[in-house]
Amino acid sequence: MDFTGFLGNPGVKSALSDAFSAGRFPHALILQGEPGTGRRTLARLIAQALVCRRRDKAPCGECLACLRARAGSHPDIRMVEGKGDSGSISVEQIQEMAADAQRMPDEADYSVYILVFGEYILDAPQNKLLKLLEEPPAGAVFLLVCRSARALLPTIRSRAQVFQLMPPSEEEAARWLEASRDISPGEARRLASLCGGNLGLMQGELESGTAKEAMEVAAAMALALPGRGAHNLLCAAAPLLKDRALCRQALARLGLIFRDACMLRCGGKTLLGGAPEAADKLADLPLKQLVRLPELAEEARQNLERNANTSLLVTQLCADLREAIGRT
Repeated sequence: MDFTGFLGNPGVKSALSDAFSAGRFPHALILQGEPGTGRRTLARLIAQALVCRRRDKAPCGECLACLRARAGSHPDIRMVEGKGDSGSISVEQIQEMAADAQRMPDEADYSVYILVFGEYILDAPQNKLLKLLEEPPAGAVFLLVCRSARALLPTIRSRAQVFQLMPPSEEEAARWLEASRDISPGEARRLASLCGGNLGLMQGELESGTAKEAMEVAAAMALALPGRGAHNLLCAAAPLLKDRALCRQALARLGLIFRDACMLRCGGKTLLGGAPEAADKLADLPLKQLVRLPELAEEARQNLERNANTSLLVTQLCADLREAIGRT
């Protein structure tokens, strides 16, 4: 398979290519990862490959099927996305997809359905989807895009192959940004380092400039967390109290820093949070305490998406983080 436009993740590419070449492509895949890691890009490339008329070079990008797939007009590729502020896929959408999947593909060998899950993943539509995955129609392939497969029902996870997507290396991300945008190599490297190679964050930083501040706040919170009192942690978190957009980015970054600390504690070296000093300081904590920190950051981020009061959420998070490491 040709993965032009999807960076990094060599293991994922190899596994997908092998399955495609052997004609053993799974009927359901879960593509999980942080926003900006190329989940949608990969889903579209897989769909394009499955409808491409040149199996030896799929997706070739040149045949009529590929051109229509890239334009979003191929009749055998359908996108199912959540609606409204919650981004939740509804029961009705799953029912419509299930009915459509019973038909034979119009032109290709496969009918491909890309399901993009938002922050809210309700049980009712998942139960409808489960019935479809238990007895998948012939020729139907379902690509589930989400932040974390843990948000899906265990019975759905057991019927799909899960792929974890990670950002590319900072060097590869910098080269990509330099080639796709009119910026200097130095600026591309700075953004790649700032955003940990996350292409979505890098592009967002070019447009909004908030990624740097979010990282600084998250790093300050991580450094202040193990201190004696809660005052320094609350002061570090103060910029988030009335800035919802900044809070959203900072919580995502904080979760990565906590993840880095867990990795360091276990002897790992791959860091994604962009704050090695903070991660190294936290790595001195017992692992039993550390593993709770990324969970708390993720819970806070999800509550923020549910329109929780930002000020109360940040204050409660600080208290929960302190409690998790045995500080009061």
